[in-house]
Amino acid sequence: MVGVPHSNGCALCRERRIKSAGGFDEALSSSLVRQQFRGAQPQLFLSFISHSFPTLYYHNRFRSGDGLGFAEHLVLNYGTDAYLDSSVCCLSSIYLSRLTNDQTLLKASRQLYSNSLRAVIKALSKPEHVMSDNMLCTTIILSVFEMYAQTTPDAWVVHSDAVRRLMIKRTAAAFESGFGRFCFIAFRGFLILLALYEGKPCFLDEKEWQNYTIKMMTEDRTKPGEWSAYTDLVDLVHMETAKCPRYISETRNLLAGTDLDHTKVHGLIDRIQDTSQRLESLISDLRSCISAHNERQQGIIQGPNKPFIGPVPEVFPDTGPSLLLTGAENMLQTIQRLANRLEDRLRVRVIEDALSPESINSPPSESSTYSTSPSTASSKSFSLPFRVQSELGNGPKAGHDPRGTMFLDRVASSMGVLGAKVVFDETHQSA
Repeated sequence: MVGVPHSNGCALCRERRIKSAGGFDEALSSSLVRQQFRGAQPQLFLSFISHSFPTLYYHNRFRSGDGLGFAEHLVLNYGTDAYLDSSVCCLSSIYLSRLTNDQTLLKASRQLYSNSLRAVIKALSKPEHVMSDNMLCTTIILSVFEMYAQTTPDAWVVHSDAVRRLMIKRTAAAFESGFGRFCFIAFRGFLILLALYEGKPCFLDEKEWQNYTIKMMTEDRTKPGEWSAYTDLVDLVHMETAKCPRYISETRNLLAGTDLDHTKVHGLIDRIQDTSQRLESLISDLRSCISAHNERQQGIIQGPNKPFIGPVPEVFPDTGPSLLLTGAENMLQTIQRLANRLEDRLRVRVIEDALSPESINSPPSESSTYSTSPSTASSKSFSLPFRVQSELGNGPKAGHDPRGTMFLDRVASSMGVLGAKVVFDETHQSA
């Protein structure tokens, strides 16, 4: 089994040797140095995984079982398809450029990216490549590249949507073991983020994928590993979080309409409240589980008759579970705010109906329980446009700060919703 190194010393040394050979621009025109750079790609990619996704990778590696993880698959298949190789090269280059703040490497990564796109387009003309593991792997790599490079603000969306379409075409059955399972676990947070960004429902809330998650959860909870104890909580949070983009999409559509469908609004509020209750319970369990895990690491042993007692910390060191906890709390606050806005809209509609000429000239309804003060009724502006923000918008930090290369790890480990919040644009109030 191929391991992932804990140091990028070898990768940086290779990069420095390439530069010392006369500059990276010369290396691109030098056959010998170009071969050295391409030959170093497996090690560079392992370094990238180690430094850019430390929690996502290591806390979920046990879930692949005896099958190949994402990094192992790439190392063993590097050299088999030109489109996979070129995508690895461009990602390694952008990683090194961010790590070293080297503009020459940044320029080279863009050139390699163009090469990769051409190779993908060529490969898509051959049916045997379209649905292959290597094509899925390549598409994921290109999406991650764009999240780092940000050649255009929405370029990562194009590649992430390609991953979404590939996964749907392959069906959930293709992700039940090894490499496929790790791809699902590694990218599901970005798929939720994609849905939030586009304002659309996420396909992962559909029955096929929810059932797949339950099956995967049932199998993985018994696998050996320090982090397998979190399996149920992680996957249950994922299942509830995957429903939230649909709530956001439906809320936007309902608030944007001129005729409010009370039945649809009440139904949506009920579904949001059901997910809110589930998330509140999961957040509480996750916080307690993290506290107990931290206690065990400190040598404090608990037994059946000695449950965790005492205040639960508000902040935990960054781990997969702690990042998930923060993401779940962000998502809970977001959908609760949506429910509040929907309820406010209903109240205003009741008041407007009560003050309409038809209502004023008719007997009062005994079922009306809302205040009809003119000051309250004058506010008609609850159908406000809104957007969803997340930590992905902060982007990577250049320079030698190692945290600058880990921002995607934080986003992915939180199911894509770290820093997620609804921002209502109060300047676009209706008349």
